[in-house]
Amino acid sequence: MSLRSGTPVFFAPGIACVVAVICLAGSAPAGAADFDGLFAGNNDFGNVGLLQTPTARMRDEGEFGLGVSTVRPYNQIHFFLQPLPWLEASVRYTDVTNRFYSNDPNFSGSQHYKDKSADLKIRLLNEGEYWPAVAFGVQDIGGSGLFSSEYLVGSYHWYNVDFSLGLAWGRLGSNGGIYNPLRVISGHFDKNRYDTSSGTNSAGGVGLNRLLTGQTIGPFGGLEWVTPLKGLSLRVEYDGNDYQHEALSNKLRQSSPINFGLAYRGISGLDMGVGLERGNTVMARFALYTNFQKLRGVAKTADPPPEPVQRPAVDQPQVPLAQSQSAAATAPAPATPPAVPEASVEDRNQFVIKLRETLKQQGFSLIALDYLSYSQEVRVWLSQDKFRNPARASGRAARVLAVLAPTEISKFELVFVDQGMENYRVEVSRRDFSLAAAEGDRDAAVSSLLLKGPGGGYASAQYYDATRLPKFSWDTGPAVRQSVGGPDTFYAGQLYWKLATALAVTDHLNLTGAAGFNIVNNFDKIKLESNSTLPHVRSDIVKYLQQGKDGLINLEADYSWSPFPDVYHRLSAGIFEEMYGGVGTELLYRPYGRSWAVAVDVNRVKKRGFSEQFDFLPYTVTTGHATLYYKPGFYNLLFKLSAGQYLAKDKGGTVDISREFDSGVRVGVFATKTNISAAQFGEGSFDKGLYITLPLDLFFARSTRREAGFTFRPLTRDGGQMVYDGPELYFTVKDGQPDDFARGASEALK
Repeated sequence: MSLRSGTPVFFAPGIACVVAVICLAGSAPAGAADFDGLFAGNNDFGNVGLLQTPTARMRDEGEFGLGVSTVRPYNQIHFFLQPLPWLEASVRYTDVTNRFYSNDPNFSGSQHYKDKSADLKIRLLNEGEYWPAVAFGVQDIGGSGLFSSEYLVGSYHWYNVDFSLGLAWGRLGSNGGIYNPLRVISGHFDKNRYDTSSGTNSAGGVGLNRLLTGQTIGPFGGLEWVTPLKGLSLRVEYDGNDYQHEALSNKLRQSSPINFGLAYRGISGLDMGVGLERGNTVMARFALYTNFQKLRGVAKTADPPPEPVQRPAVDQPQVPLAQSQSAAATAPAPATPPAVPEASVEDRNQFVIKLRETLKQQGFSLIALDYLSYSQEVRVWLSQDKFRNPARASGRAARVLAVLAPTEISKFELVFVDQGMENYRVEVSRRDFSLAAAEGDRDAAVSSLLLKGPGGGYASAQYYDATRLPKFSWDTGPAVRQSVGGPDTFYAGQLYWKLATALAVTDHLNLTGAAGFNIVNNFDKIKLESNSTLPHVRSDIVKYLQQGKDGLINLEADYSWSPFPDVYHRLSAGIFEEMYGGVGTELLYRPYGRSWAVAVDVNRVKKRGFSEQFDFLPYTVTTGHATLYYKPGFYNLLFKLSAGQYLAKDKGGTVDISREFDSGVRVGVFATKTNISAAQFGEGSFDKGLYITLPLDLFFARSTRREAGFTFRPLTRDGGQMVYDGPELYFTVKDGQPDDFARGASEALK
């Protein structure tokens, strides 16, 4: 439990023709590039559609929102996302207001039944001049099936009117009476989709065995007219649901299959509507949305720019860096290095001091420095926890060096370090970069930067700043933890005060800790106890919530180092999380500039006491996984495949697919299947969920690399569970990869 619902069919098209003729007088044609977004409003379920029915339209890529709707007896709260241009997804909770969770008032009281469900829709065909857009969708996949349907729908627009027509299996097409053509293929599709004895859908589980089943299918469809009033549209639909096969024996009276309503999207970020459905029931809905792909966040007014770079004094023709390197490689080496004036030694000492202070003002820490190429090139090792955009970090550091470096320095090499491990290097032609920075030419500035992989470290550097460490930092503020969707109480939460500390003992050794102090909570309302037959590795979460209101969240030591370029290693020990402590190690091989990486982790952990202090319970387990990371090179997707042993000593694999949008927001889904049966796992059949990671500098005027993460699991069970041990190396050293650098190149001079 963690943060973890007889009028002829031709009537609607007839209305469509009448409305279309009326609206043409005041409507301009929608261009081919914008009509999809024009008709991308929400329906009652949080999907793109009309009222109860979906259409083949899609939202803008990256659109995300939260909405609520009511059409008795169903109240819903839903989240929706357009992760890819051709894929729509949504999850929701449905409150069935005329059914209770249980017949025991001492357990669930007067709480209504709650249902969790998820929907997916895939566009199969874009609209053309002579054919409609076509999409296939699954409603209520992977749940109890209260609202389960599968459908094929097409949408075609004519000026400001969009027509949709579809065929549905299950709830959405239950009024159709059309023979399911798939029954001739296999008897699997011929089964009764509903358990008429109880009124609930009989499939359950993950829902795959009910796809496209049923003895009949049915049509649905309608139209949307975008009126001349900005953002206002009229919707009319034929609802293919007869409402006589609702789950929980919840038959509903339907006076008419024609639903109609008004929708409004005239204010950016707002989607709402009202309507009349089933001929006798009022509908109302409201949603707020944003776009993760286009989100730019708060202007960074609290990040003072460095001193402006002056235009080079001598305007000589620019020589591309690659060409200059080639010439240098073929030119004969001088017999003796050029003489350096004795006075320049003191100048360089002053340069290092000034560089350290100026970099600190910009959010960097100077670790080490070397003079190379007969003192005409300087290599600088830096760490920073401010700029999440590697191009911006490189540009800021290069501007500081362009202003401060002695005149004989013609080239910089910036080496970015995270937790003592080289991440990437950037070679900078001083003259080319200075000219581009002085003229504000972003493209030329990026061209003067040459990305390189990590090297051998700074152990033998000529200058090392030993005064940086040890370094202590802390953070404090309110925080929330919660449990959503329980049968005993829908929402249980805690507001507490969190104190987090960190001590960098050396470049490689970090100590971190956090504690929480209760302010207010209602965890006493949670009565549900675990009935799992597996070791209770996660399902005892209620005991931790109730007995650990004031507790130690984590206290661990992490030692990270890079024994060879592209190879990274971490050792961790301590209290890793609220439920486990122990020792662990991770080894990562991530070849620079490649689309893949592999990692192996092993942990020996022990279950903590429920009070979240320093005591432990008698459960110890060794858990570990081999993980493959792969970026296919489109949509900034990341595939993460893990296999190994989990906390309950079950063995299996996890698939994690995520996308990072241009704003830095990452959204992902995961699923784990192990060698325990669905019956042994319990409700839900296997572990699954979704998560969102938000970069915090979207909300503040000062840049930061810190993030906030939110994970939604429909249920917390014991199968397929991992321990949260130390920082994941792949994301620790993720900055500076060529594709990430190129995406952020527009900020190289910010």
